Amino acid sequence: MNKMHMFICQSLQHALLALTAFCTSAWGAAAHHCAPTTGPSHWQGVVTHYGFANRPLGPFAPKQQVGVNTIRDEVFWDQVQRADGSFQIPQRIDALVDEALRHHITPMLVLGYGHPAHDQGGKPRSAQALEGFRRYAVHVAKHFQGRVRHFEIWNEWDADTGGAPAGDPDSYLQLIQKVAPALRALDPDLCLVVGALTPAAQFNGWLNKALAQGLLKHADALSLHTYNYGEGRGKDTPDSWHRDLQWFIDKELPQHPFTRGKSVLVSEMGWANHQTGVSEHLQAAYALRLRLLSLALAHQTAHTANPYLGHWWYDWQDDGDNPQDMEHRYGLTRRSGLPKAAWTALKEVETFLPTQSRDKAAHIGSEGALTTLTVNRDGPAPHQPTLLAIWHPANEQAQVSVLLSDEAPRFSAACEAQKMALQKWRITASAMPCLIQLKQPPRGQRPVWETRML
Repeated sequence: MNKMHMFICQSLQHALLALTAFCTSAWGAAAHHCAPTTGPSHWQGVVTHYGFANRPLGPFAPKQQVGVNTIRDEVFWDQVQRADGSFQIPQRIDALVDEALRHHITPMLVLGYGHPAHDQGGKPRSAQALEGFRRYAVHVAKHFQGRVRHFEIWNEWDADTGGAPAGDPDSYLQLIQKVAPALRALDPDLCLVVGALTPAAQFNGWLNKALAQGLLKHADALSLHTYNYGEGRGKDTPDSWHRDLQWFIDKELPQHPFTRGKSVLVSEMGWANHQTGVSEHLQAAYALRLRLLSLALAHQTAHTANPYLGHWWYDWQDDGDNPQDMEHRYGLTRRSGLPKAAWTALKEVETFLPTQSRDKAAHIGSEGALTTLTVNRDGPAPHQPTLLAIWHPANEQAQVSVLLSDEAPRFSAACEAQKMALQKWRITASAMPCLIQLKQPPRGQRPVWETRML
């Protein structure tokens, strides 16, 4: 290689490094602006609804036991602004934020719903109502400055939430354009989340229209509500959720303006175990699969222009006692606070995951009709175990032979495993993931396994 060729190659290398640095600063800083600063690198949250006046603040330790590092709750406009126009934050919301922070759980607060003094209590559309909402939002952010950094502007504007008719993309953009710059001026470090849209908005053109008109221009992240329970057999599972959301992040979102460097959050997702919904056992299986697939999607998109940063399970506690009411059966716990099967499954998986969690890597594979997912540390991992999860994405049962490098693996309580030989096991793959924990082999090696349908 002559000097001219060497000079050209070195120049190209320097240009590539500069481009990489630019992309990292242009994407990474904004994209991860809403990410956790400690602990896991993505959110594992629950919706708590303590903003409702009739729900007492429960203990936070059970949330920590299932890996929750964030909660999502409301601070309602009509509870903050008094009749004389002055503002006062309800004491229970202050208590909620302080208790969450004491347990190292990050609160995300929803700014929303109408006020009887503006637009008949409906969605703020008039200039007067928009200014009123801006003043309320700024007051809330200023009150919680230093304690709350994540704010989601409204909840399901595209639906008739809050007792008001559904709103269109144009009116929602007017709200964002009024409120987001004011919050940014107050505190540039805030994570401003917009969207919180129903699944319908993602399929009827509502979301695409809003994005095309610059929905994310003043925001840091787009949030979605990705319920799929009504999509029909094979399309109503965590596996189809993962596939559809990855397609949206990879293919749909980048087509719109102001999306580069913006994160994607799922601020509501869950399955209810009411009489015409899923069973409590299947709800537990889905909660566990969502937990694992969410971790995998966060790893898959971590270095892209639109990283997925996690989900909030809807919701923490059953909202009532009517077994026929869907809204009364979404919880990980019962209305009494007692755990449901989903809580137990999430608590167990926490004991299987690598403890040094900031650099966990998750990889999805398949073996015939099965889904396999592995979680380990991304890089050197002395004394850190690897998690291997196996399940049937169609919720059927299949007999599987598993050959493991670990002679004494640990299996989850729901995993039906029979030893066939020294390192060979027979398991039953089903809707509930079989969790297998493999000890870390000598340095420089990784655990190995092989699965085969019987």
